[in-house]
Amino acid sequence: MARLPHRPGFRTASVPVAGPGEEELSADDLTALSELRPEALERFYDIYFPRVYGYVARLVKDEHAAEDLTQDIFMNLHRALSKYDPRRPLRPWVFTIAGNKVRDYWSSRAFQDRARGTSDEEETELLTAPLEPRAPERGPRETLAGAELSEAVAEAIERLPSQLRETLVLRYYEELSFEEIARIVERNEVAVRKRYSRALALLREELAVLYGLGLAERGRG
Repeated sequence: MARLPHRPGFRTASVPVAGPGEEELSADDLTALSELRPEALERFYDIYFPRVYGYVARLVKDEHAAEDLTQDIFMNLHRALSKYDPRRPLRPWVFTIAGNKVRDYWSSRAFQDRARGTSDEEETELLTAPLEPRAPERGPRETLAGAELSEAVAEAIERLPSQLRETLVLRYYEELSFEEIARIVERNEVAVRKRYSRALALLREELAVLYGLGLAERGRG
């Protein structure tokens, strides 16, 4: 088995917001990945490790637990890669495995012991990177306003129930389709759409300016 790379030092506040269109594996890469070729594995880890860590860190409160879970997820991914069909989309497959591990963690004794004395929503508090307006350049005043807005948005997202947060992260940060998210969270597409709509409604109640970030637009279609 190839050695899994360790990616220590991530901070929740700087969790990468890596759009899925920014860098992906080619069809040849996917075939090589299913054959466990070292160069394909390295490229896979380089692209997906920060992406999976970002997903886990936004759903798990403890930073060390997020790092450990991400390593565990990649161990599971590595074991499953020999059975991966390169004709299937890679991203939903990866996040199905990652999502299962996060939900296992939420139901674990260790998590329950650590979270004892808090509410159900607080137990699965979302640690999220700020959502920032994506502009080519901003002056000092705009940057300050963006930072203040990002902090307010992060706090609003933190208060979302876990199921809504998971759907929001998969939809907004990973840009997965509602059909793909439904398979990952093991719910029907209608239920997933309702979760996403409810998440946006709750955010809108606290931050009307949220729509200025374009978040609502991704809920359409």
